[in-house]
Amino acid sequence: MEEFKKVLAEEASFKLSDETMNRFCSLMEEVHLKRYDYMIKSGDLDDNIYIVKDGVVRRTHQDGEKIITNSFAIKGSVLMSWHCYYFNQPSYSQFQACCDTIVMRVPRVKFDELIAGSHEFAQWVLSLAHGTLYYQEFKSRIIKGDVKERYISLIKNRPEIIQKVPLGFIASYLGITQSHLSRMRNELAKGK
Repeated sequence: MEEFKKVLAEEASFKLSDETMNRFCSLMEEVHLKRYDYMIKSGDLDDNIYIVKDGVVRRTHQDGEKIITNSFAIKGSVLMSWHCYYFNQPSYSQFQACCDTIVMRVPRVKFDELIAGSHEFAQWVLSLAHGTLYYQEFKSRIIKGDVKERYISLIKNRPEIIQKVPLGFIASYLGITQSHLSRMRNELAKGK
């Protein structure tokens, strides 16, 4: 659990005291997901907060018949459906385990009570929200260019995704077919 706390602490620039971090962690319940299990499905009303303890979770949305991968969450990442949490509406996104994954679930009511009762925790949550916005912009900066450049950037910047995530999910994230990704990987392996 100590390694998990250390990784979670890195999610926000504001650092929690050990006491507040321990209080937060005491609210968590461990949930085990098998590869391809859904943590939250589109249409679900799940306002819990989740933190990836081990594994990778992808966030997707449906565009007609096509499932689009928007992002991946790795160890320490905090996840929630904003539709559910903020507006009490069914989730627009789906959250799916890319491999056997462990997430820590915090009920919204307990999360909100900790925010209301701890100015320090409220500052941490605000810092976490700022970090989320920063990383959306950062991702646009480093995962750019043509498909090949974006794939190479993914290899360099997020190798755990390449190692743990099925090719079809990576292809969806890059906006290409799995067969196109396989051809590109073969070309890269041959040095083309």
